[in-house]
Order: sequence, then C-alpha cells, then structure tokens
Amino acid sequence: MKAKVSTLIFFLILIIGTFLRFYNINYDNFWIDETITFWVANPDFSIKESFLKHRSFEQVPYLFNFIIKIYFQIFGYEFNYSRLIPALFASLSIVSVSYISRQLSNDQSYIFTAILISLNIYLISYAQELRLYSTLFFLSSISIIFFLNFENKQKLISFYFFILSLLFTSLIHPFGLILYFSFVISEFKFFKKDNEHNFQKIISYLVLFLVIFLYYSLQFNEQYLSPGWIQQIDIKFFTNFYFSNFFGSRIVGLIYLITLLFLLIKFFKTLLENKKLFLLFSILILSYSLPLLYGLLFRPIIIPRYIIFVIIPIIILTSYFIFQLKLVIKNYIIAFLVLITFLNLTTEQTFKQFYNERFSYKPDFEGALKNIYESQNTNYSISINLEQKKISHLWEESIKNYINFISKKNNYNLTNISYDKNLDNIWLICIHDLNMNKCNLTDKKLIKTIKLNRIDLNLIP
Repeated sequence: MKAKVSTLIFFLILIIGTFLRFYNINYDNFWIDETITFWVANPDFSIKESFLKHRSFEQVPYLFNFIIKIYFQIFGYEFNYSRLIPALFASLSIVSVSYISRQLSNDQSYIFTAILISLNIYLISYAQELRLYSTLFFLSSISIIFFLNFENKQKLISFYFFILSLLFTSLIHPFGLILYFSFVISEFKFFKKDNEHNFQKIISYLVLFLVIFLYYSLQFNEQYLSPGWIQQIDIKFFTNFYFSNFFGSRIVGLIYLITLLFLLIKFFKTLLENKKLFLLFSILILSYSLPLLYGLLFRPIIIPRYIIFVIIPIIILTSYFIFQLKLVIKNYIIAFLVLITFLNLTTEQTFKQFYNERFSYKPDFEGALKNIYESQNTNYSISINLEQKKISHLWEESIKNYINFISKKNNYNLTNISYDKNLDNIWLICIHDLNMNKCNLTDKKLIKTIKLNRIDLNLIP
C-alpha cells in the first residue's frame, strides 16, 4: 500500500473515531462520580479549597480534577462542555496508540491498530465521561512513546521526557504505577552493563518512585488503600472481567482473548527477545497480576476502568503478530476482527445513540427533576445513605451543585429543602448508586413512587 493511500486511510479512521467520541456526548446525565469532578473543579473554589474537597473523598490523585478546574476557569463553568476534555484525550489516543504500533513495525499494522482503537466501544464510552480514565489511557500511551523514542535514539532528553510522562501517568491514577513496574522489569531483563546511560536511568527511576511514594503517603490513608466498596473476587470476575469488559461483550472479548493467546504462544520466543514487545507483554501481565495479588493479600482493588490502559498492549500485540502470519490467514483474521468490532457498535442500544430513544445508562437526574417540576409539589430532598457517614454531606453537595445546573438549564423552579422540615409532602430522590437499601422507606407510607433509571422518586408525607 502506497504511503499516501495509507495516510489517507488513517486520517479517515481518525475522523470516524473522533466523531464516535464526540457525537451526542451529553445524552446521558452525569453519574455519581462525575458530579464529584464537576463540583470539585468549580472555578469559584480556590485551589486549596478544591484540593481539600477532592481529598475528602476522592480515591485518586488531584491532577485530573485540577486540569478540569483550569479548563473551567478559562472557558467557563458549564456542564454541557465539561466532557470535551476526556473526549479530546480519547481522540488523541487513536493517534498515540497507532504511533506506538508504527514504531514497532514498518508494515500496515498501525492502520489495523487505529481501526480497533477507534471502534472500541469501551474506549468510546469512557471518552464521554467526566472522569480521568481517557486521560489515563492517553498518558499511558505517551509514556510508552517516549520510552520507545529513547530506545531508538538513545538520547537522554527522550528518557527524561519519558520519566516526566510516567510521573503524570502515576499522578492521574495509582494504577499508573503498574506501568512504572513494567518499565523497570523490561529494563532489568534487557540490562546492559556497558550502557553509558545506566547511571542516569537508575537514578531517575529511583527518584521517580520516591516522588510518587511521597505524594501518595501524604495524600492518602489506609481507607484509600483498601476501599470497602469493591467486591471480593469470585467466579464472575473471571467470566466477566477478562477481556469481555474491554470489548463490549463476552463473545467479542473471548474472540480477542483466544486470538491473542494463540499469537503469544506462537511468537513467544520473539516476545521474550524483543525489548519493546516484552514491555507491552509486561504491562499486559502486571495489569492483572499486581492488583489481583494485592486483593488476595489484603482487600480487592481491581475494577476494569482502573486498568483501561491494558487495552494498549492487547490491541498492539494482536495487530503486530497478526501481520507476522502468512498472507491468507492474516487477511481472514484482520477482516474478522474488524467485522466483529464494528458489529459491536451496531447493537440496538448503541445504535440508538444517534436517536432520541437511546436508553440512558446513568442516573436520570433530568427526568427526576422534570417529574418534580410537573407535579403539584416542587419540594424535594436527596437521600444519601452511605457507610462512610463523614462524606455523605459531600456527596449531597456535589449532587445539589449538578441539580442546580440542570434546573437552570430547563427553567425548573424547584425548592430544595432539608429532609427533616415539617411539610405536607416532599419528593425524596433516592439514588440507587448511593442507597443500596432503597433509602430505608419501609416504615413510611408512600403516596406515590416513580421509577427512573437508577433513581426512584418517592412522594412521602
């Protein structure tokens, strides 16, 4: 394939992938964690005030919320545009991950990589969410790029950029440390005594680890290291988690898994002898093994979005080794993977993204407020029943902040009151994500109940 044609195809894929990430970006309301980011990043808060609110109940570093805060200060505090930053990073990731693939091989595997990344339903979904995971994915790919650049050119400036990008990755989410250990293992396996940069590399890795360790030691406590809301690992973990989450369904995930396992076994010797490929393999293995090990020894900490960057080695290794196969088999596998990945986007629920009837996956705050506004009673309260009583009021503040924006947007004249005021009737907004026991309403005589997506409206005396 000629270079100009390849470039044209790549940009076409990039346009499609970007379109899928930005189109109908605000169809869903914020889910609970998004209201936190939106609240913490309020430009009216000072940086100190914002950081303290963040620290009160976020289990990730402050960097992403700080980025969003700066964005709001420049462009204004408006939830309609808040998801543009994650979508932008998600779109840039198509370029960065494809570039990694291009660095590994001179064939057309990078185009195949671009297709699989662009059409990945999991990446598209998190591109449209005001949380850090698309940013984590992008920074992870940037870290790998700078590492590969250093390996190719052996210039210290590339290595220092790599260290800096790895620092940012680790300060976006603690699981960024998985990348750190992956790089260290790769360096150790391919260590050369006569390398002139050994001293600088060792010192840089040590300093980086100390900086990250110091930051986490100062910001977080034991509660962070062992969050109680993540479930224990059981058989469902192994049937649902491995690959199925990252590719939209168990069937598609299983196909990717079988394909990758076949390729890794067939080219295992190549994998062990090539430092760049071994790095990707290390990220793949450690992304699962380290959190699982911690969970077995202490408490479970692994959920799919925390290791979203594992999609990078899965897709790149798959693309790279497929192009090492014989021509006929290669073409069949490529066509098949592209087909099932595309079909994964054309399910009824996903296809309805382009229409108003699309099913909402997140709490229907807007629907709840509309029902209250159209009723004869506009008094309402928010029910927050958490085990962590110390932060319940923070959740309430973040949700109230978001609800106020929705009310202003739709011109809803609602009266938010506290639950204990003596009024005739009140709407209780019961949020499923924060109230597993459905707000303890068994002892109350309900006048009316309206069930919405992940929200119950209960009119109580």
